[in-house]
Amino acid sequence: MNVMQYKVLLPMDYDMEIIRQRVKTNGFKTDGFQDLLLKSYLMIDSETRKEYSPLYLWNNEAGMNKFIFEGFYDNILTSFGWQTITSAIPLQVELGDSIKESAYVLEIEHDILPTTKMVLPEFSLEKSTETGRVLIYNPAKWKYVEFYFFIEKPTQRKTSDTVYEILHLSM
Repeated sequence: MNVMQYKVLLPMDYDMEIIRQRVKTNGFKTDGFQDLLLKSYLMIDSETRKEYSPLYLWNNEAGMNKFIFEGFYDNILTSFGWQTITSAIPLQVELGDSIKESAYVLEIEHDILPTTKMVLPEFSLEKSTETGRVLIYNPAKWKYVEFYFFIEKPTQRKTSDTVYEILHLSM
């Protein structure tokens, strides 16, 4: 299983209706994509940040490789230019039956600090009203990230937490 995400930071004067329309017109095209467990089309449209950040959860690398190298990712390159794709390894994936009803994702990022004894990262929030949650890690960057899916907009615990609006979920 693999996770990938690219974060397209957009100019503050960018009309985010373009992103909404893009997802409305094309979002369904990844429904049922080979090896795709979940794709969440994420967006931030605030006074301080404009971002389009699709999040993918792949059952295996074959579908991810097909997406990146067989023309599908070219749509991102054509529309937004060269973007870095962050990839990570899932530690825990809990997708509830109502995840398709989710409207928001809370992202919490952590550093994995140098140590002499590795400790398995865990979710930092108690199970509550989320419809799903995913915990991933990236040993190349020594970070781990928690994603929580919600129907109602969650509250940020820290300013470094990120709340995304979900425009579409493909499964």
